[in-house]
Amino acid sequence: MAEKNVIWRNQSVMLNDTLYIGRISKGSMSLERKTTTLSSMGGIGDVAVPNGKFNASTANLEFNNLATADARQLCGNDGFIRLRLSGECRVTDSNTGTRTVNRATTLINGFVTNPPVNLFNNDEPYTANISVLYVQVSDESGLVLEIDWDNGTVYPDDQPSEGFTITI
Repeated sequence: MAEKNVIWRNQSVMLNDTLYIGRISKGSMSLERKTTTLSSMGGIGDVAVPNGKFNASTANLEFNNLATADARQLCGNDGFIRLRLSGECRVTDSNTGTRTVNRATTLINGFVTNPPVNLFNNDEPYTANISVLYVQVSDESGLVLEIDWDNGTVYPDDQPSEGFTITI
């Protein structure tokens, strides 16, 4: 069996500045750019080009089990939560065979849209659905991605580089 080239280790989740060890099994988020369809006279078809904006985004946080203190974290402040997901990313260099380790962090702020009400069910995990207001991805080298829907800021800046034009 082949060895994985990218391995995540020592992962942790902070929910509203509280460390959750072994309680949260998975965190995920979807992100999609808005596009504008361009077509030209005599062209071979349409093309969808990013317009610098993003669709509404949702994050999911799956709990193995849920206690009333967890529900209090998720329901307080109108459901507004701050998440910090972090871990070490081990990558194998295909040229040298050596591994490099880089710590990465994702920050997510948003509102829980499905407050937990069924606290006494151990058979099914609870998944918090979060309407995302802010996301930031960074590693030891600096900022990778930052989108703030509330303030309308995006990093890296989605402005085309100099000399880039679209002619219709």
